[in-house]
Amino acid sequence: MNRRMVPSAVLAVLFSIFTLCPAHAKPLSPNYFTLKLGGYFPQHSDLDGFDSGFNGEISLGRIVAPGFAVEGGLGYFVTEGDFVEPGIDVHEKFTVMPLTLSLKAQTFFQQFEPYAEAGIGVYFIKDEISGTAPGFSGSESENDAKIGFHLGLGGNYNVTRQIFLGLEGKYIWVKTDTFDVDARLNGITLTGNIGFRF
Repeated sequence: MNRRMVPSAVLAVLFSIFTLCPAHAKPLSPNYFTLKLGGYFPQHSDLDGFDSGFNGEISLGRIVAPGFAVEGGLGYFVTEGDFVEPGIDVHEKFTVMPLTLSLKAQTFFQQFEPYAEAGIGVYFIKDEISGTAPGFSGSESENDAKIGFHLGLGGNYNVTRQIFLGLEGKYIWVKTDTFDVDARLNGITLTGNIGFRF
């Protein structure tokens, strides 16, 4: 094949692929519900030795203007780790329930819908420790609520006009001071999503 024909052939193939996925004849419903399931991966040195844990979220959103949506979410994630030193054998577990509000900037490319988001939330944190340490033996827990922030990227694929599948990654910043010890729970959440427009 002549080299001059390669760009034309590539464009013809791409055009064929995109026309196989017809654009929606009318706008999609502005309201949507999403279930997000995946993992939480701690990133800050305050959580060195802590394991990755489950992350889940349910969210409700609305497209408020072309290219922009507002989304509220209720989530859950967990991480735990051990501190083992001479005279110290302590297990600690953080259970976190974020209540978040996000602004999403999105675009539509046939059935594919990439987006970026930024948001704020209230993070309800339960810190549980158990084991032995100088002056401590047994188990205790303490609760906290802090303001946190997040940035994210994701994309949805509209399987039908009502149902979509997607992937999403977010970085969160949140700090707690349970048991008078500062701990940053900064981390990454990665989820696979399924949603329904109504």
